[in-house]
Amino acid sequence: MSIATAWLLDVGDGKRVAIGQRELIQIIDAPDSFEVPLAPSHMREVIFWQKRVVPVMQLPLRLGGRACTGNILALVAFHDQLSNTAGLGAIHLSAPPVRVLVDDSQASDIEDEHPAWQEMAISCFDQQGSRIPVLHLSRIFAGEDQTVANVVDPGVNMRA
Repeated sequence: MSIATAWLLDVGDGKRVAIGQRELIQIIDAPDSFEVPLAPSHMREVIFWQKRVVPVMQLPLRLGGRACTGNILALVAFHDQLSNTAGLGAIHLSAPPVRVLVDDSQASDIEDEHPAWQEMAISCFDQQGSRIPVLHLSRIFAGEDQTVANVVDPGVNMRA
């Protein structure tokens, strides 16, 4: 049996997700964010972090719910397969992340969840009676449907 460490993220609107232990870079409290006109509603904000433009995701909006009102952001890293570089993104949180251990016996089927999870999650597990999707960060932040980089400035590389 395999055991992995993950971060459990409360993204608001009663939704929780998980990311890998090494994908969480930093927790940011109340950063200044900027709205990007014409960007999708769930990806309308950006922040500046170490001279980089970082898109901010509102996961509940992507799922048809209410926006997270918390002032905490999880800065996350992922592998951008198109450019073969490390990418950065941020996710709104309603509470600080919690580290959890997950083993193979907790695996569950994501087929019964919201259809958007098929695109955004790489897997799913059961945690205390709830199904927790594990985010596929490169699909969320570097997917073909994400246009924030082009809206901000076509010449700006939003990936590290």
